[in-house]
Amino acid sequence: MFDRISYYKSFREKNKVRIKEQKIKYESKSRMEIFILLGEKCVLCGFSDKRALQIDHINGDGFSDKNRCRNSSSFRRRVCDSIKKGENRYQILCANCNWIKRHENNEHIRFVPHKR
Repeated sequence: MFDRISYYKSFREKNKVRIKEQKIKYESKSRMEIFILLGEKCVLCGFSDKRALQIDHINGDGFSDKNRCRNSSSFRRRVCDSIKKGENRYQILCANCNWIKRHENNEHIRFVPHKR
């Protein structure tokens, strides 16, 4: 009898590096798609180094929005679909502008770390 669970565990263990590389490639591709749709630079200061660009929730509802998604891939898929529908819920900000916006709008207070 074929044991599917054992097979998948064994496959994942043997191909751990390849699976991780594919995941990183997919995540990078989906992130770049969002950046292209939103303009590839910070809407406030014009900074364009993608290493420091972030997807920002215009209305500051990022914490609750991210909690509705199972993982980062489903979150990026939701963002991409929203942009394509023209919902205007997201923008690109550099890390500095995003933290300044969060502070000015008291969005940083909404984050409650998990208790250990």
